[in-house]
Amino acid sequence: MSKVLLIRHAQSANNAQPEHLRVCDPGITELGQQQALQTARTLTVHPIRRLYCSPFLRSLETTRAIAEAKQLTPIIRADIFEQGGCYSGHLPGQKRGENGMGRSELSQRYPNWQIDDRIAEHGWWGNPYESSEQARQRAAKVVDWLESEVATACDSLDVLVIHADFKRHMLAEMLGESWIRLDSQVGPLYNAGMTLLDRAQGKWILHSFNCITHLPPSLLSM
Repeated sequence: MSKVLLIRHAQSANNAQPEHLRVCDPGITELGQQQALQTARTLTVHPIRRLYCSPFLRSLETTRAIAEAKQLTPIIRADIFEQGGCYSGHLPGQKRGENGMGRSELSQRYPNWQIDDRIAEHGWWGNPYESSEQARQRAAKVVDWLESEVATACDSLDVLVIHADFKRHMLAEMLGESWIRLDSQVGPLYNAGMTLLDRAQGKWILHSFNCITHLPPSLLSM
């Protein structure tokens, strides 16, 4: 049976800021660093086959802690970023697409990590702000990839360090009607919250959602 663990990134500087002070690609805070380290410690007892992350800095820095604890080589994927893409101007009507980090910068920051061929030298985004519907369509393609290439391996655990809104889109694609019922009952997703699913007999089965039992109360944030 193949399992997939979806982890929201640790607290970013934007999570700790009001919208008018937010930037296009924030790193993680000191609290976020502690969340990432605690998550990494929790995962040391679990065999992980592959570790994927988005090209956003907050995902990369969360992933670094896990990679170092597990001695894994992360894979930076170009298609599991947060809804909207990389953009500046977080107030309504001011959103403007930005390039994001390019191949050389990613290689310098994260030597030996695998970088998606779709990430260009000038950056991984460079498009207008992505709508919710466009993000949903992207999530459907990511789930297709999981079903065809990731969830076919028996007795494996693959980890994706992603983002709150995109995680919701993925779960909607994976769980269908059951997700609609669950989503109406839950609030914001926690930083470093973990959601575990497996793929069996052509269906996704949800085992845990937004789990934060690995974090003490002092490290909780949204």
